[in-house]
Amino acid sequence: MDRSPSAIPADLVLAQEPYGDDGPQWIVARAEAEIVLRYGDLDGDERDLTATMFHPPHGAFLVARRGHAAGPPLGGVGVRAIHPGVGQIRRLWVDPAARGRGIARALMAAVEDAARELGLHDLRLGTGDGQPEAVALYASSGWERVFVGQDGRPVPDRHIWFVKQLLP
Repeated sequence: MDRSPSAIPADLVLAQEPYGDDGPQWIVARAEAEIVLRYGDLDGDERDLTATMFHPPHGAFLVARRGHAAGPPLGGVGVRAIHPGVGQIRRLWVDPAARGRGIARALMAAVEDAARELGLHDLRLGTGDGQPEAVALYASSGWERVFVGQDGRPVPDRHIWFVKQLLP
C-alpha cells in the first residue's frame, strides 16, 4: 500500500455535516471505540459530546469521504467553542485502512479553517501517550505542546495537550 502523502485520494471530499447525522456519529463511535481499545476506558469528559457543541455558531464537524459527499466516511474531526475566541478540537479519527495518506492532515487544515469562520483564534486539543501518531501529526502541523494547563496545574500523566494560535 502506498502510504506517502501523494497518496491522498484525488477524489477526497471534506464537508461540514450535522453532528447528529449518520457520518459524524459513525466516526465518533469508532473514535471512542479506539480510545477504549488504547486506554481501557473513556474519561468522564470524553463521554459528554452533544450535537449542540458542534453546530454553528458554536462549532462544526467535518467528514472526509471518498468519491462524493454520499460515499462512506473515511474520517472526521470536530471543533467547538469553549470560551469566546477559544476552540477545542475533538474526535479526529481516520479509518485505519485509509491512514498514512494525509487525510488526518487535510482534516486538521479544514477544521482550522472552520474554526476561523466561527471566530475562533486560539485552539486547544488533547491526546494521550497511547497515540504517538496523533502526537507526531500535531507537532508537525504547527501545534505547540504544553505541559501546564491554563489553571497553572501540570498536565495529568498520560495526557498530552497542544495549543495553536490561528492566523487570520
